[in-house]
Amino acid sequence: MDNTDSPEVLAVAVLPSAEERNRREIMLARVMLVAIDLVLSGEGLGLETARDLLREVRHAYPELVDEWIDI
Repeated sequence: MDNTDSPEVLAVAVLPSAEERNRREIMLARVMLVAIDLVLSGEGLGLETARDLLREVRHAYPELVDEWIDI
């Protein structure tokens, strides 16, 4: 059986385990707290903090990476 033309076969995403996802979400929350602190203090987010925030979102939810191309 040749399924090479089927989109279900061509796209495979390896997702983290529940424990790993939880750990990644905790790290994302910590970066979010830093970002919130900076903005509320009036300093502004800053490019490096924005990059860290995006990096942690991508790390916590790798299945969203394909969707980011459309954004």
